[in-house]
Amino acid sequence: MIRRRWGTLGFAVLLLAIAAWFIPTPYFVLRPGTAVPVLQLVNVAGGDLREKGQFLLTTVSVSEASALQYLFAWMIPGSSLVPREKLLEPGESSDAYRLRQREWMLLSQQNAIIAAFRYAGRPVEEFLLGVKVLRTLSGMPAEGVLASGDRIVALDGHPIRTVPQLLRVLEGKREGESVRISLWRKGRKLEKRLSLVRFSRSEGGHVGIGIVPVTERRIQTDPQVRIQADHIGGPSAGLMFALEILNQLTSEDLTRGLKIAGTGTLSAEGEVGQIGGVEQKVMAADREGADLFFVPADVHPGDSNQFKAEAVAREIGSRMKIVPVHSLEEAVGYLKRLKEERAKVSNIDTPANLAYNNPVLVARAGAL
Repeated sequence: MIRRRWGTLGFAVLLLAIAAWFIPTPYFVLRPGTAVPVLQLVNVAGGDLREKGQFLLTTVSVSEASALQYLFAWMIPGSSLVPREKLLEPGESSDAYRLRQREWMLLSQQNAIIAAFRYAGRPVEEFLLGVKVLRTLSGMPAEGVLASGDRIVALDGHPIRTVPQLLRVLEGKREGESVRISLWRKGRKLEKRLSLVRFSRSEGGHVGIGIVPVTERRIQTDPQVRIQADHIGGPSAGLMFALEILNQLTSEDLTRGLKIAGTGTLSAEGEVGQIGGVEQKVMAADREGADLFFVPADVHPGDSNQFKAEAVAREIGSRMKIVPVHSLEEAVGYLKRLKEERAKVSNIDTPANLAYNNPVLVARAGAL
């Protein structure tokens, strides 16, 4: 009788665990991801592929937390729970979030190419093609009229090549005013009319049509660069992409025989900006045996990447050297000063304190 009772109890616990796996929660769970050799992702035509060390791109594993994952996340080192509203825009689905992350990844690649080629003094051209619609907002004028992937090229006859251009044209408009939008959709040029609405003060207070926009552009370089990172999303790989591109463009091996991990958004001007999930990325790099880790320096109030990276490195007893940087130029300068030897054991290494205005922050798409 006791054995049967324990068997029934065990079966009930199993059923409860299975059910808990499928019960959703309003949280995402973040875990340490991978530290991928950037050489596997980046190829500069005719570039120098000889590297005695490695540049490593670090990632974070992000998944929607079930009730079971929610319960166990607190017990797993490196895991953290993030409310959905911290990652998703209002009304944004998980699929739309992934699409936005892919767009930010493309932007990070383009910025890395521009910054690396400019640093190396090599030719690079940027062609601005218009404003791509990532998605339309529910209940707004663009819903059902515009579609994801549409490319806006003019508004009331004014050429539109970038999101700031679109915003400037809209600033001269009034709520309720009708505007004519010229766009490209699947190879066809279309004209659409929409009425403008005013966003709430918390959303900027400007007038708009209810889209999440991004500037669409094409980059042309000599030599050509190919980056294949379809399985990775987000804007935070820019710095490491640029370092690998530079390493292949020039004859000098910047790796210095070391495993060099890192993270950070990168502007086309070479400025390094704050990112999310830095603790998990430090853990991923340490697990891969990295010698040093580039992290965005904390410059402005609210910046915390440097602080968190140094704290988690101490907490896990990492032998990695944490190197905060403000720019691509600073990261390259640091590497050029290193000798080709194993990095000294140290948790913190602070370069000269430089200040940059308008750092590139973790991107949350603004609505227009």
